[in-house]
Amino acid sequence: MSSKLIYLRILGYLVTIIMHVTNIVSMSLILHTKEARELFKDPTIKFFNANQARYFTCWTFFLQIVYAIAGLWCDCLALKNADNKGYKLPKYLKGFRDTLFAGVQWPSTLLVASVFWTLFTLDRNLMFPAILDQVLTRTSNHIIHTAIIPVVLWEIVFQPRCAPASHFRNLAHLTFHSLLYFSVLFYTYYVDGTWIYPVFKRIEGTIYLPLFIILLYVLLLFYYFIQWPITRFIHGNLEKSKRKIR
Repeated sequence: MSSKLIYLRILGYLVTIIMHVTNIVSMSLILHTKEARELFKDPTIKFFNANQARYFTCWTFFLQIVYAIAGLWCDCLALKNADNKGYKLPKYLKGFRDTLFAGVQWPSTLLVASVFWTLFTLDRNLMFPAILDQVLTRTSNHIIHTAIIPVVLWEIVFQPRCAPASHFRNLAHLTFHSLLYFSVLFYTYYVDGTWIYPVFKRIEGTIYLPLFIILLYVLLLFYYFIQWPITRFIHGNLEKSKRKIR
């Protein structure tokens, strides 16, 4: 069964890489057409084009590519050394893969999808003004805000894992990732006088701004912790199984 899981994971990693890289190329080509350059006269589109790398969504799907590469590397090593019963993945490679997924990718992905689509449904201008449809297709929008969910669910289903004895390391990475992004968010506003996401402009100068930021971090924590009961539900209690084997 474990060998079947490896091949299913490899399939997921390849699909993830191809999907995101193809979408990146597609978005880039659209933004570099003559028609798109004419649209850059609009300040909203001009800001979007100049600050793509500062969107949390872009951070998230980029990390999905990084994780897929790391996961692919791990599984290829496992297959290469399948005949060696005592083989273990390099400690730092396995640690990087596990921490990146549990501590950053899983909670960030759920946050992006849930917050984006909730606010988009309430008032799309809070997250994604309609004018941006001219440079970001509906397909691309769904790839970066919807298709990211099946990517992490696939990993949860086909990558058995144990909850760590201590969550400190994962939470430290999650907190650092959050603080780094909030720093970019406020730095962009300080330099350009424009919020990356319009919702912040709507609540600027009110108590709702700090409350909203706190809510985002609380959601990240919530999403982090729910992965472990979900994992146990799918794979059983692997911690107990390991103790029995010993």
